[in-house]
Amino acid sequence: MNIDFIILAAGKGTRMGGDSPKVLMHLAGKPMLQHLIDTVDTFPKAKTSIIVGYKFKEVISGVASRKKLNFFKQTKPLGTAHAVKQAFPALRANSISIVLYGDVPSVTKKTLNKLFNKASQGKLSLLTFNKEDPTGYGRIVRGPRSTVERIVEHKDATNKEKEIEEVNSGILAIKTTDLKRLLPKIKNKNASKEYYLTDLIEIARRESIDVSATVCSEYEVGGANNKKELHDLERAYQKRKAESLLTKGVSIADTSRIDIRGNAQIQKDTFIDINSILEGENKIGRNVHIGPNCHIINSTIKDNTIIFSNTVIEDCEVGRNCKLGPFSRIRGGTELIDGSELGNFVEANRSKVGKGSKAKHLTYLGDARLGEKVNVGAGTITCNYDGKSKHKTIIEDGTFIGSNSSLVAPIKLGEGSYTGAGSVITKNVPKGKLAVARGKQVNLNKKNNLCVGL
Repeated sequence: MNIDFIILAAGKGTRMGGDSPKVLMHLAGKPMLQHLIDTVDTFPKAKTSIIVGYKFKEVISGVASRKKLNFFKQTKPLGTAHAVKQAFPALRANSISIVLYGDVPSVTKKTLNKLFNKASQGKLSLLTFNKEDPTGYGRIVRGPRSTVERIVEHKDATNKEKEIEEVNSGILAIKTTDLKRLLPKIKNKNASKEYYLTDLIEIARRESIDVSATVCSEYEVGGANNKKELHDLERAYQKRKAESLLTKGVSIADTSRIDIRGNAQIQKDTFIDINSILEGENKIGRNVHIGPNCHIINSTIKDNTIIFSNTVIEDCEVGRNCKLGPFSRIRGGTELIDGSELGNFVEANRSKVGKGSKAKHLTYLGDARLGEKVNVGAGTITCNYDGKSKHKTIIEDGTFIGSNSSLVAPIKLGEGSYTGAGSVITKNVPKGKLAVARGKQVNLNKKNNLCVGL
């Protein structure tokens, strides 16, 4: 049987503050709604309908999917049942409809499968959770066979019912044929004049449809209605991510001071110090040491490499046994081959650093290709931009660049060549030659302790 997901994402989120739609608020680096889409995308035969309203164009453009998404606009906020009804044109007869909420991003595939399986038996399947302080939540009242008899709102509950800790999450699954048949029976006889999806439970029981409840963790159904709740959701998400890495043999200095904003594949015996951020798609090998305050984005770092503190790595590949930092920045597809080193205040952009090559201090490498065992002295700059175009600097194996050299691209330094400290190199340097290009030193007499003639 197929699955039709219906995600409610029409709300403004007034309590969240700001002008952006609530479902586009970021959790771990991407919109809450995107987390949910990524989860439902893992169901091969599923179709997804998203109900939008407030700033609907911004919501539509703010998310993406590997599959086609059906968007339906709820022109007036007339309640959750009314929102679900907007998706009716896209729902298939031979499917299970699962209703989700765009600001409840952490529900898992495993839990959704449980809902689907119960709904496939002809039941209305609710997702519930236990809350230590259930004040304000609708209580789940179960019957003798553990089926759900009703949901009692807090204000209407008896003292005994208020002791119930199992509460409703709002997420449910039901056969699409039953949903289309029962939903129109929901009335708006309430103070808000809205059509509430929770009324479906009472209607289902009147129609002799069993109502079952699947209990999940509170974390899975945690939502965010304001910035405080969003902060708490972020910290809970990050804690679970960090603890998952610990179980795989990764060492983390402090699980409350690491952020993983994307997918991080990290091998065992790697150590991550405090305040590090892993963003996007990252692959980190075994026995890697990542120092404090590092930011790694969409990169690969291979075994036994050391990343010293305050280093930024973006869209790069770092080989085995390399050293980076402190205060290094590499980006733009830069590649470090095994055993290479970039040290204090070194930046590399769109460059390749060969095996065993080193630039350990105060250097900029832009559009540079370094061979093996190149040594770049402190203060060296590859001058790759002429005001209109970028040009390449080629430095072949075994070359020694003297400190404070400026290499004006396009330029090539041959194998085993040298540059004198302080040189501005504008022409190619042949293999094995020493290039010196600087003003001649003049020693002047002093008068009254001041230099004259300058």
